[in-house]
Formats: sequence, structure tokens, C-alpha cells
Amino acid sequence: MLGAEPARRNARPRPPRRRRQLRLARRAMNRSAAILLAALSLSGCVATQRDVLDLENQADELKNQVVELKGTVTSMQANQADLLVQFKRLHEDLSSFTETMRQSQDEMRQLSSKIDDLSAGVSSKVAAIGSTLTSQQAKSLDEQRAALAKQEAALSSQLQQGTPTDLFHASEVRLAKKSFDLAAKGFEDYIARFPKGALVDMAIYNLGESYYGLKKWELAGRQYGLYLDKFPKSALTASSRLMYALCLINLKKNVPEARQYLESLIVDFPSSPEAKAAAQHLRKLQARKAAPPGALR
Repeated sequence: MLGAEPARRNARPRPPRRRRQLRLARRAMNRSAAILLAALSLSGCVATQRDVLDLENQADELKNQVVELKGTVTSMQANQADLLVQFKRLHEDLSSFTETMRQSQDEMRQLSSKIDDLSAGVSSKVAAIGSTLTSQQAKSLDEQRAALAKQEAALSSQLQQGTPTDLFHASEVRLAKKSFDLAAKGFEDYIARFPKGALVDMAIYNLGESYYGLKKWELAGRQYGLYLDKFPKSALTASSRLMYALCLINLKKNVPEARQYLESLIVDFPSSPEAKAAAQHLRKLQARKAAPPGALR
């Protein structure tokens, strides 16, 4: 029999099966890690490209917004130029209106001078009438009245033959002297004969004043109401409103309407004398309303 072969010195023992499996697992893990790193790198590149595209889109939007902003600025500049032109025209219109007002004021001053001259003439006639009456004091009272009536008739005849301005100013003088009846007749005559005369507005107002002096509240109120209807924006609008309200109060009817007219004076003409008078009358109306029955008579 042959003997067993002796063991070799240089022969290496085979690694166990478990170590081999560990090596294979490590290699697999390394490969997986490499693949994961590549994927992450690739995804980072993709993300970077998306960011670049987003930035480009945002840049385009900003460019569009800049263009729109430039257009808006250009439009605003054009509008500003138009506004400057309009403001210049408005300034020219105001200057023209101011000059027209100055001319109107000069014409009013001239008219006032003429009125003063005419009033002086009428006053001299009235003074002459007075001197005539003084010379006839020895006569009876009936004779004096007859003479006065005759002179008044003569004056009325002269006025009828005279100009519309003569008739108006004569009636105005009578109103100033509180000859309300004669003044009313004169203004009635002027309105009837010259309905489109240059002084018809003042004639309507003064006729209301004459009726108010005669305590004919309803007739006076009609004249003030007519004046407000025909000349709502005149210089005597505030006075006409006040007098119309006072007529209603004196008639003791339509007091709420009178209160509305008084309140409108305070709102529309706060610095006028009529507004102050309206405030006083409103306080009186409030006091009457608050007083118990029978307290005010």
C-alpha cells in the first residue's frame, strides 16, 4: 500500500463561503452607490437647467413689465401735457371773465350815477310839490288834498309820457319814501307796459317790497316767488328767499316750507346778512314750537 501524500507547505486554505458572499455584497453596494451618485448628479443638472429656464422666463416677464411701464409713463406724460394745456385755457378764460366783470362793474357804477341824478330830479320835483303845499296852508284841508292829488296826477301823466326808466325811478323814489301804494302802482304799470324792459327784474322785486310794506303778504310772496323762478341766480336771490319765507310766516301757513327756505340761506349764503337774519327767524320758530300752548300769542 502506498502511504498518504504529505500536506503541502505553501498551499493556502480556501476562504470560507461566507467571506466570499460578503465581498460580493460589498461590490454590489459600491455599484449601487456609484449609480446613486450618478443619478443625483444627473438630477442636479436637470434641476439647474430648470432654474435657468425659470430665470429666463422671469427675465422676459420683467422686460415686458418694463416695456409696459415705459408705455404708462409716456401716456402719463401726454396726459400731463394735455392738463397743462387745459389749465392754460382755464387761466385765460378766468382772465377774460375777470375783465368782463370789471367792465360790468364800471357799467353798474355809471348806471348808479344816472340813477342818483334821476332820483335827485324826482326829489326836486317832490320838494317843489311840498313848497306849493306850504304856500297853500291857508286853504282848507280838502283843498290841499285836492291840490296834492292833482299834482300827483300830473306827475303820473308826465311819467306815462316819459321813458320806462323815468317810470321805474319815480316808483323807486316812492318806495324809498314808504309811499307803498303809489310805488306798487308804478311798478305794476312798468311791468304791464314793459314786460321785457331792462329793469323788469328789479320792478318785480320792488313790487314785492311794496306789497310787503302794505302787509299784503300773499301778493308779496307771489312776487318774490316769481322773482326766484325767473332770476334764480341774481344778486337778490338771497333777499328774495328771505322775504318769501317771511311772507309764509306772516300768513301762518306753510311754515315747514318757510323753514326750508331759511335753512337754505344758511347753507348757500353762509356769510350774507340774509343768512344771519334767517338764523334769527329759525330760532324764533323753534321757540314757538317748543313753547306750551297759550304761552305765545
